[in-house]
Amino acid sequence: MSALLKDRVWTMLSETAKRGVYPLHGNKLGIYRIPIEITDKAEVAGIQNDLRSSGFAMSTHADRIYVTHKWTEKGVDSVTGEDLSVDMNITVEIVTGEVVDLIYQIRQIEYFGDPYWVRNYRQTADRNAKMIIDTIVRNTKIGDKMIAQYQKAEKLTAEQAIKKLDELTPLAKNPKARSALAPPPAAASAAPKPAATPVMGSAPAAAAPTAGGTGTTTISLSGTGNSYSKVDGPIDVKFKEKRQQVGKFQDIAVWGPLDAPGQLGIWGTNVCLDFDICVADGACIEACPVNVYEWLDTPGHPASDKKAFMVREKDCIFCIACENVCPPQAIKIFTKG
Repeated sequence: MSALLKDRVWTMLSETAKRGVYPLHGNKLGIYRIPIEITDKAEVAGIQNDLRSSGFAMSTHADRIYVTHKWTEKGVDSVTGEDLSVDMNITVEIVTGEVVDLIYQIRQIEYFGDPYWVRNYRQTADRNAKMIIDTIVRNTKIGDKMIAQYQKAEKLTAEQAIKKLDELTPLAKNPKARSALAPPPAAASAAPKPAATPVMGSAPAAAAPTAGGTGTTTISLSGTGNSYSKVDGPIDVKFKEKRQQVGKFQDIAVWGPLDAPGQLGIWGTNVCLDFDICVADGACIEACPVNVYEWLDTPGHPASDKKAFMVREKDCIFCIACENVCPPQAIKIFTKG
């Protein structure tokens, strides 16, 4: 079983109650408090993005993320022989802030109707809650910060800290692999040297298209640029009057200033997205009915290490769905005509 939470009923402390945790009568309450800070919106969005592949249902409210696992219990009526089934669920609440709380409540079985025939409901719900928690910790930024905390507070090596995290989270779904070794440098054999990153007002330097990409590419996403300060939405709708186009990436216009990887500017002509505001929550990709966007890796960018790239900008039908759902308001659609 997960080492994070033990099988016992928790006594709720007053400081916890102030954070909005109110267990219902007869419910079991589980709380795990992590001494790390998650306050940046980009980090909160990154946690959601990292959990999308785990198959959980998710929702958010203010500083909280709700992660729900659903399952079906099946049985047979002992009298009639009729097949029985009931859908159940358990939710873990991630409360972000100066410390992070992972909270769950196991409701009484009557919440799901009258599934009198279900056996070991509490044990199953408890294990599923711990599976969610282990997945959250192992596969998101929370795990990265816990490793750093272990190294600092307990004087562990990176390898020891990673091993400790792995041992704490044995129930994680699709566990993320971490390495104590730094990523190997790029091969410098026959590979061409990356083109110099253009700056605002200078002529764009020629560069080869990225692997798998098509169209004209005259900028590079790699470099040593760190001229980045936190940028909040919404996107500046008058950016075309204030900025210069510094190049193209797969035929998509890029408006400076550009100082990769720390500052990436605004991309697009009709479907425009400020890459310095984008936090990779994926809402635009899910909302677009004509599949305009796909993920583009932007390693080293402080807001997120990938962006929603309008690779099929010409297919846009100007429904503005993506603009309406973008949480940081990083998108502006300019309709033709």
